[in-house]
Amino acid sequence: MAKEPPKEVNEASRPNEGKILRLLSMERSMKALILIIWAASVFLCWPSLPSAEDNPVKLFEKGKSLLNAGAYDQAIEIFSKIAGRLDPGKRNAHVVILARAKAYLAQGDWKNALKDVTQVIQTEGVDGEILASGLQLRSVVNLRRGREKQALGDLTAAIKVQHESDSLRSLCFASRGMTFTRLGQADRGVSDLSKAIELDPKSGFAYAGRAQAYLRQDNIERARKDSEQALLLDPDEQTRKIAEKVLQELSVSASGPSRVSVSMGSHGHIFVQVSFSKKGKLHRFLLDTGATYSLIDRDLLAEISRETEVKQIGKGMVSTADGAVHTVTRYKVKTAFLYNLPLGEIEVHVFDKKGKRITNLLGAQSLRSVSVSIDNQDRKVEITRKD
Repeated sequence: MAKEPPKEVNEASRPNEGKILRLLSMERSMKALILIIWAASVFLCWPSLPSAEDNPVKLFEKGKSLLNAGAYDQAIEIFSKIAGRLDPGKRNAHVVILARAKAYLAQGDWKNALKDVTQVIQTEGVDGEILASGLQLRSVVNLRRGREKQALGDLTAAIKVQHESDSLRSLCFASRGMTFTRLGQADRGVSDLSKAIELDPKSGFAYAGRAQAYLRQDNIERARKDSEQALLLDPDEQTRKIAEKVLQELSVSASGPSRVSVSMGSHGHIFVQVSFSKKGKLHRFLLDTGATYSLIDRDLLAEISRETEVKQIGKGMVSTADGAVHTVTRYKVKTAFLYNLPLGEIEVHVFDKKGKRITNLLGAQSLRSVSVSIDNQDRKVEITRKD
């Protein structure tokens, strides 16, 4: 049996010696599924300077533009120039340092990114929004390093920080929810992402993340609805990619009475939809012609039994690609359909030992009535009913 694929941030106006400027900016992480708000409603108390090149506000905007354009070295140079002129204990300096940390991270330099974030987080009396933003960004660093538990700790701490920004709190819930989903805890992911949407109903990122979690829960229609909603909310590039990836998996490029064509996933996985009555609910399965038998999640068994006849036929032992051996209970399921193609009676296995939700798997023994042709070049899969 094939191994299951791994479960992937008001102040009151006050007089000062210079010109008071408020910068409101939300930045999306460029190469990760995690986002960070750069200083909601931040006052930058820099004096006006005659030269545009020496004006910190103009330089900061230029640095952000370079960051968004992928010119990370130049962005870092500008942010460092600004930071060198500021009191490192002040809020405006923290904004610049976190921006530089993001540039380092986008460049793949997590050590300098972590150094900058740590400097901000450990500053005595740091502002609540800045602290939550810093913890949010540190969670990204930890995810890049494969430290999911530390990332969850950062996001939980960020959620608990007191501040007035609902959009930042929403972002932290969304990020934690997506981390839970990445760890195979889709139920907790849906809960956090629903809270994120409650706090910020216009968060396309949260909708896209919840679509992913719903997909892991085998809730196809809700996954589709949330992905479509995310695309309606003027998403940034990363959010759009997440939503479109979900919709691509759920799409059928061609179908007919005896043929279905679907797209192969980005990692070579082939996900298909199976029902257990002609008009029954569709369920997400990983099609694996290298696996002998089909494997289903324990929760799915009860749903199947309401749609068709299910009969226990004994016990068995199966080994997975990691070498582990598991005891299973074997069942005969009277009817099954791969999209609109009848599979007839199939045998499914359920792990005896309870554990986290698994991805349903459709093995070769369940595919005897169809032929499967895989085009790796065009990344298409043709499934045809046998005569």
